[in-house]
Amino acid sequence: MPLRSGPQIKLMVCAEIEVGEELPELDIASNEEMQGRYMLAVGDENPWYYTSSPWVDPITHHSLYDDAPMEATMLRYQYPFGFVHAKQETEFINPLPLGKPAKAYTKIVDKYEKRGKVYIVTESLIKDEDGVEIMRSRFHAMIEDERVKEASRFGIDHVPPSITFKYRRK
Repeated sequence: MPLRSGPQIKLMVCAEIEVGEELPELDIASNEEMQGRYMLAVGDENPWYYTSSPWVDPITHHSLYDDAPMEATMLRYQYPFGFVHAKQETEFINPLPLGKPAKAYTKIVDKYEKRGKVYIVTESLIKDEDGVEIMRSRFHAMIEDERVKEASRFGIDHVPPSITFKYRRK
């Protein structure tokens, strides 16, 4: 898949990444078909996700949006290899009714070096259209500056196929 180009896309190297930087806001869409495929893939048969739940209607499977920090990062930074997923912490706060629009707000909260490798930390907050907090997620990813610079010199400027079909850039 070609990299999304434009003035907002930067090469993902540690010096270019600013702690505190807000990443593109994502509109989140969910529907029965997407959720059904996911539940089949993970073997989850909980009726809360397709008939009714303690909150009356079916709810969206929270882990469908666990990748929002990574997706928002890939809309801002060119990283042709895919991230090395080092650590993730997720807090599920409230259920999201299936089909209800939501938004993901993501920012870079830290970058650090450990054992000669550079890591970035992003945090996402997902809220429904009424402002109710749904989920918080903190994502640590290892990046390799020299490999990114070398790939750029050779014209490698793509990212692996992504599941961004469920997101829309705001």
